[in-house]
Amino acid sequence: MEYLLALLPLAALLLALKNALYKRKLGKQRDFARRLETVLLPRETVKVICPQKKGRAVLTSKRVLFETKTGFTAVNIKDIKRIHGLSEAGKKTTSVQKMVSLTIKANEEYSIVNTGEEFLDLAKQLTAKVKKQNEKKKVKKETK
Repeated sequence: MEYLLALLPLAALLLALKNALYKRKLGKQRDFARRLETVLLPRETVKVICPQKKGRAVLTSKRVLFETKTGFTAVNIKDIKRIHGLSEAGKKTTSVQKMVSLTIKANEEYSIVNTGEEFLDLAKQLTAKVKKQNEKKKVKKETK
């Protein structure tokens, strides 16, 4: 009985710590949503949010946003020159299921690492958009 009384304050402390960590996590998610809303352009919608080790990668209808400590780095989809995925063996691949990372080449080079289901959605949608964009550019060049 004495042992139970000794463990009671410890259990209460652990429960309070767990509750504090949960509230902190919710607060961080809420802060991210607020910051993201301030960055979005008019009529721009969020398609996919992919968590990464250092921040998040966000695919919108017009841009790809990379979260940094200071804010967001934006890459217009129109400015993307090339996209390629890397497999586990380090070879280039177009199959989204086999991709370990996705490299975006625009003015600079950006990488997105496969961290789960969100990555698959982001890679599929982004490759489709870039492919469609490149086809439009080819049609414009041919008509000139």
